[in-house]
Amino acid sequence: PAEHVVAEPEAAYQGRLQEVAAAILLLEGRDRKFLRVRSILGVVSIGQGVLSIGRSDVVSWSWMLLPLTVFLIVLPFDRSCLAQLSRLRQVRGFHESRLRRLKRDFSGESEFGGAYDDESHPWIRDLDVFGRGSLFQLLNECRTRPGQKVLAGWMTTVPEASEIRVRQARAQGLKQALRLRESLACIPEARGWESAERLLKSWVREPAEPISLGIILWALLIGLASVVVLGLMVRDPMLFRWLPVLALLQLPAIIMTRRQIQRTTGIMDDVDTALRQFSLVIAAFEAHPVEEPAVRDLMNRFHTEDGTASAAIRRLGRLTAWLNNATRNQFFAPIAWFCGLFVLLTHRIECWRRRYGVEVADWLETVACLEATISVAGYCFDHPRDCVPEILEERAELNAEDLGHPLLPESVCVRNSVQLTPEAPLMLISGSNMSGKSTFLRSIGTSIVLSFCGSVVRATRFQTHPFQLATAMRVSDSLQEGRSLFFSVVQRLKSVVDLTTGSRTVLFLLDEILHGTNSHDRRRGAEAVIRSLVDRRAVGIVTTHDLALTRIADSMPGLAVNKHFEDTVVEGTMLFDYRLRDGVVERSNAIELMRMLGLDV
Repeated sequence: PAEHVVAEPEAAYQGRLQEVAAAILLLEGRDRKFLRVRSILGVVSIGQGVLSIGRSDVVSWSWMLLPLTVFLIVLPFDRSCLAQLSRLRQVRGFHESRLRRLKRDFSGESEFGGAYDDESHPWIRDLDVFGRGSLFQLLNECRTRPGQKVLAGWMTTVPEASEIRVRQARAQGLKQALRLRESLACIPEARGWESAERLLKSWVREPAEPISLGIILWALLIGLASVVVLGLMVRDPMLFRWLPVLALLQLPAIIMTRRQIQRTTGIMDDVDTALRQFSLVIAAFEAHPVEEPAVRDLMNRFHTEDGTASAAIRRLGRLTAWLNNATRNQFFAPIAWFCGLFVLLTHRIECWRRRYGVEVADWLETVACLEATISVAGYCFDHPRDCVPEILEERAELNAEDLGHPLLPESVCVRNSVQLTPEAPLMLISGSNMSGKSTFLRSIGTSIVLSFCGSVVRATRFQTHPFQLATAMRVSDSLQEGRSLFFSVVQRLKSVVDLTTGSRTVLFLLDEILHGTNSHDRRRGAEAVIRSLVDRRAVGIVTTHDLALTRIADSMPGLAVNKHFEDTVVEGTMLFDYRLRDGVVERSNAIELMRMLGLDV
């Protein structure tokens, strides 16, 4: 039942794995039978051939046609069995990878979004958006590069509230589409999408250039004559002398269109692999029935006046394959020359561009959006107990109950609650080293990034405004650029403050603010930065293990609140419960930690 699938994604994956494993065993047995049949037919054929040598009056060569005929009859069934076996193994791999993701094991995941990393971005590096074991790896199920680019864009830009709600509706509408996700996972990845996407978009924007009717008729006439001559050569081999003449007659048409042929061949050669993958992805979405109106609106873009987008892309793919064979295959190239296929195929491709060119960019955008959506939907399916965020438009506040970090395994994730409002915009969190301050900040930041994507978040309740997110956590010096640690920290804080000049309310997450300088300057500088942010209507959280900074809350009555994490030492072992508590932390573990590591302090 659907309810059971929603409640237990692990059971759904395991159950499907058992079905697939049983089907694989059945097909492997069938394949072994086909192998035995092929082997027997091969032995029989060879035996008949050996027996017929010098004894054709007793054992005729024609007897070899019998096992050959049986082999040709069996071959399609064997190929079908192998194709089904290959697909089921891919399905098995998909479900195994989903089970690993539930445990936050990313081994075997090849794409981690490194191409979209940006050191200067307001939150990418601090929130583990890209990289090994990142938020991108947790969500990504895109097969095409445009889809991955859209997903990365969702995770790195702040959308309008209305757009977030549309993404939420689409993700929930595709949440149960497990078989669709299977189908997409079976589509092989295509390389070279960057150049293919660029070429496709520029090619379809340009006006189509169909070859003139006169040249088409000439190439077609000579091509038909060549086919007739090649057919009659079976009876009269002397007709071979007409082939050079026909080749010369075909030459003017090729010369007059050579530049167009070369350009079309070059472009189609670069996009051939991407086109095949593109058509398979579209076909997978077209075959999936949908009820959610927001998803159906996207799917309807694949319908054309004379069919579907996948059928149109397949036609272009077939034309491209023929043209590539004509230019690359040394055996097929002479036939293509005689038959005028260089000219005719180029003309057909140009006609395709004239008919569908204006729609290709829309198809690319739609596929990319659907792939990003199915990635988010897969995450929603995997986390049925997580909540759908409520997006607040008018009021810039954050309310989260039982919030946890999405990259941690559920079994070790400790949850806490947080509230930031325009009336109380600042939270100061103190605590000792390793007590959970940074993880708590990242729990908030990653949850907001997930909400941008339309995803569920690991909380029982989550309300957020579409904040301009700004973080300062993992700041380091740079020997190459000649930046000290303190200079890098100040530079990062300056970029956070600068974001408050925009139209969006800033949510800042600052970890160990102004570390790298003395306590007096830190206290004075931190208070100035925090006041500047609050005065500009920003809301946020600042963590520190310097207790002097917690007194900033006393100078901002009603606007700031102190919270803390704490630890305990039991028989020389430091224990953390990672629970957020009211007030300022009362003890530090720095000296104890140094002693535990063997330093005499």
